[in-house]
This record gives sequence, C-alpha cells and structure tokens, in this order.
Amino acid sequence: MPQKLTNILKPITLVSLRFLSFAFILLLFACDSYEVVQIEVDVPAGLKVPEDMVYIPAGDFIMGHKEEPRTRLGKSVASDAYFIDRYEVSREQFKKFKPKYTFSAKSALYPVTHVSYLESLEFCKAQGKRLPTEIEWEKAARGTDGRKWPWWNFVDHPNNGFSGFMSEPVDKRKEWISPYGVYGMGHNVWEWIGEGYTYPGQPEDELELFKIIRGGLLQTHITIKFSPTYYRNWMEPDSKLNFIGFRCAKDAN
Repeated sequence: MPQKLTNILKPITLVSLRFLSFAFILLLFACDSYEVVQIEVDVPAGLKVPEDMVYIPAGDFIMGHKEEPRTRLGKSVASDAYFIDRYEVSREQFKKFKPKYTFSAKSALYPVTHVSYLESLEFCKAQGKRLPTEIEWEKAARGTDGRKWPWWNFVDHPNNGFSGFMSEPVDKRKEWISPYGVYGMGHNVWEWIGEGYTYPGQPEDELELFKIIRGGLLQTHITIKFSPTYYRNWMEPDSKLNFIGFRCAKDAN
C-alpha cells in the first residue's frame, strides 16, 4: 500500500476505534440504567394506597402459557382491584411481628425466609392484609401484555453480578421491577401464595397437600435461571426453607 494512503487511513482507523469504544461504553451505560416502562394507573379519588403497597386496577390480563398445561394456558383472566406489597417482607419487618426472630444486622433488608405458610399468613393478618391470590401475584408480575419476565428485557440470566445463589435486599434491582413497579418478582426468593396447588386431572389425595409458591429462581448446583411470570411451583405448607419468603396483599374495596 502506498505510504501516502497509509498515512490517510491511519487517523481514520483511530477515529473509528475511538468511536466504537465510545459507543460500547454508552451501550454498557444504557444497559445499567435500563428502566422498565410502567403501566399508567389511575387511583380512584378518595382511595388511599397504603405505604409501600401498589394499587393494581381491576381488569383483564393474560395468565399462564399455552405450552404449560398446569397454567391458565395464556387465556384472558379478570381480576378485581387490589393492593400488593411493593417489596417482599424483610427480616426487620418480620422481627417486629416476632421479636425472637434473629438475623445479622447487615441483612435487615433481605427477604425473611425459613417461614412456613401459616407464619406468613399470620404476619399478613396482623398487618390487616392477607397473602395474594395466584391471579393477583401473576398480574402484578407481568402486567397486561402477557410478558414472560416482569422486566421484559432478559431472556436468560443477565450475568451482571447477580449470582442468584444468595438473596438480595428487597429494594434492590430497580431494573428488574414489574410493569406495576413491584420488586423481586422472579429473581429473589419464592413467595407463598394464599391458595392450595391444584391442576387439571390432579389426584384427589393431592388436593390441598401443597401450597403454591411463585417467583423464585430455578437452580441446580451449578446453574441459575429466572422463573417466568407464569411458572407455578409448590411446597408443603409447613416447609421452612432459605429460599421461600412472601409478600402481602389487600382488597382495594
């Protein structure tokens, strides 16, 4: 290549490389600052939304998935209006209910775990609330457009510093909130639902044997995957495990 042409191309190449580097940095920044588009909700006049709860209006939404036979198969389902906790119940919140409950001071804002179905139910009742129904939990997680993930952005594990093997503070990961602004629905801990686990064709001796849990991680010893918004799981109600917590809900009438 002639020396004169080489001298011309060299600065062009340097400019291109600098531009690409700058563009890559912008892309990384954009990913870090990603925000989930929120559904605009009009709260009825005179209705007060309780502190740290979210108002979910009445209406239809897409529930389940057509390829998951134990779900509502992606059909339209109606819900009444209700409130649901913005965050999973934290350890410091649970200690106010049960003073003998202990935890490390550094983990005060982590979701409470090792709590049975009955204990979670009792906590919610003491707050004038209840456990959410399955319809309420799924609608709060996925909105009305049938999305697979609350945040709609990642298909698999995003590999951005979140290991998944340990829970995180209940108010972390704003980039993964639901379209109604609810945190932790699909990546932190499984959550007790106020219903028994049932499915079409279920044997009678299994009825009310298990309670529904929603929104945790699907993990093995070496892999972590998010659970889709429609994924249904179950657990014996007296189980107290380090990966099951809960949040509360309340009627909006």
